[in-house]
Amino acid sequence: MPATSRPALIVLVLATLLVPVAGCTTTVQGMASPAGSLPATTADPVKWVDGVCGALLPFVRTAGTPPQLSTAADPAGLARGISDYLGRSAGAADSAIGGMTRVGPSPVAGGDDVVTRLAQTLTTFKTSFQDVKTQVDAVDTSDRKAVVSELPKAVAPLQDLANLPDPTVDLKASPELDQASQHAPNCQLVRRQTSGR
Repeated sequence: MPATSRPALIVLVLATLLVPVAGCTTTVQGMASPAGSLPATTADPVKWVDGVCGALLPFVRTAGTPPQLSTAADPAGLARGISDYLGRSAGAADSAIGGMTRVGPSPVAGGDDVVTRLAQTLTTFKTSFQDVKTQVDAVDTSDRKAVVSELPKAVAPLQDLANLPDPTVDLKASPELDQASQHAPNCQLVRRQTSGR
């Protein structure tokens, strides 16, 4: 029904939006390390970028898997699906921020600035997801008319996320980091995840 298609479209657009924000698309000879095995400090650009992408990958997967919104006949289910999605995505953004911190300092000039901007962007997403989740949870799902009128208002602020800059532009601007990501398995997984939609 048209009244419930607007929130569905916003969430789906949001999931698509997350692709360029979270993706490492940037490549130097070196060796990748298994996820979680990265030392606190590494001089290898490939390992470092792989660690950054490894921290981002769960967020990309979570945020890139929006709820099934074909339950328009079930307003409570629709609101619950959106709320659960927002909660999972906020948690994944927070984990990604912590994971990037644990990767340690960049062995390449400018890499730390890229991570700082990614963390700022992820913080904005996390806060937006949490705020919107609070609004969605406040909708009276026992009242179908309230869901139809209030749910679109609750999720509307997510549209503002479309104006966030793509921090991976900075990563691409560094030839060394850009080359390193071409050899980093986690960055390839991020690419596959984001291009699979």
